[in-house]
Amino acid sequence: MDLGLKGKIAIVTGGGRGLGKAIALDLGAEGAHVVVADINVEAAKGVATQVGQTGGKALAVTVDVSKADQVQAMVAEALQEFGRVDILVNNAGIVGPQRSFVDLAEEGWDLVVAINLKGVFLCSKVVLPHMIEQKSGKITHIASIAGKTGEPFNGVYSATKAGVISLTQSMALECARHNINVNAVCPAAMDTDVMAQVYRERSKYLGLTPTEMKQKVESSFPLPRTLTVGDVARLVLFLASESSSMITGEAVNISGGVEVH
Repeated sequence: MDLGLKGKIAIVTGGGRGLGKAIALDLGAEGAHVVVADINVEAAKGVATQVGQTGGKALAVTVDVSKADQVQAMVAEALQEFGRVDILVNNAGIVGPQRSFVDLAEEGWDLVVAINLKGVFLCSKVVLPHMIEQKSGKITHIASIAGKTGEPFNGVYSATKAGVISLTQSMALECARHNINVNAVCPAAMDTDVMAQVYRERSKYLGLTPTEMKQKVESSFPLPRTLTVGDVARLVLFLASESSSMITGEAVNISGGVEVH
């Protein structure tokens, strides 16, 4: 199905690896031009090169989404290169420390909030005036099912993703009159390096090995297969397309049935 993304200008934060990389590559394959933004510029450059090989144009940009000046510079580079921004995917995020609540240090809390929640706020705040001016835009935040049902030993991550879901709703209602759609995607655990870290850190609190922890999580899926970054990227592309023009303010699960509300 042609999603009508050819020639669209997209910014993907955290685009240098994992889910962000999958989203950037899929956008490029659909003919979109992609700003691959990541704190690791070499990773961003590698993905941008791959996007270029699919036919779309790409720009690699260094950004720490928790820093307002860097976010402003990212958007300025995108506008200088492409002249507009049609799609923003707020994907940059970290899981942070997997700790019991009493063991979680204030510094760990502040870091996760700064990237996962403040970062979404800053990127959206800087991009929105341009979308409002052009009277169109698609913004998708990467949240999590942990933002709908809190998880043990994952309190700060769960809290930030719940905040992203609530922010999605507020932004959608505010931006609808400007023809701007704002949605969130809520994945379950994906088979990524980040989740491998989670299994290593969280398993010790549950008396399991990391392998046993992974098996426990994956066996909880009613649909009996592993969720991939490709699965989630395809949902993000649908929300970035005109096929989703009447969808806004939603936090869409992609969890194989783990989360159903």
